[in-house]
Amino acid sequence: MKKVIVTVFAAFLAFNLSAQETFTTDDMVLNAGAGFGWYSYGYGATSIPALSLSLEKGIKEMDFGTLSVGGIVGFKKASYSWLSGYDDYSWTDIIVAARGAIHNNILEVENLDTYGGVALGLRFQTYKYYVPRLYSEPWEKATDTSTNLLFALYIGGRYYFSDNFAAFGELGYGLGYLTIGVSYKF
Repeated sequence: MKKVIVTVFAAFLAFNLSAQETFTTDDMVLNAGAGFGWYSYGYGATSIPALSLSLEKGIKEMDFGTLSVGGIVGFKKASYSWLSGYDDYSWTDIIVAARGAIHNNILEVENLDTYGGVALGLRFQTYKYYVPRLYSEPWEKATDTSTNLLFALYIGGRYYFSDNFAAFGELGYGLGYLTIGVSYKF
């Protein structure tokens, strides 16, 4: 999957088409999204879609598009219960990252903003579970936490229904391989 994303991202950046600008240095956009398709927590686990908020600001017009910078925060939680309280597991993932993207309407579709970029930040993971003890004693609850570097490539697009409101979709790695949601341009 990572090879496909890298290939599509490289192809996106290789285009140098002159198209109508839908994202400029005057723009700041807030995205609220739900992510799908991340790793599986195992058979029988239930999870909510990954929730994310991102904000980006156009900072420089270039020959091949507009450069933007911003950030993203995201949250994902899953749980599994087998024996009603004695075999409960839960996973929580939080990301905080800086993002940068190149916006270029490569498809030359009116009201469409296409872009590709990178994110660099941290992933905070928590895993809670029960440790079996002697048969007659209650199980002990345990928690493992970790902090890992997050590096993500993504491509996406926003279609504006009005001057300020859009629907967006992104493919890439973060808290989901596919993120969809709504955008508001300030």
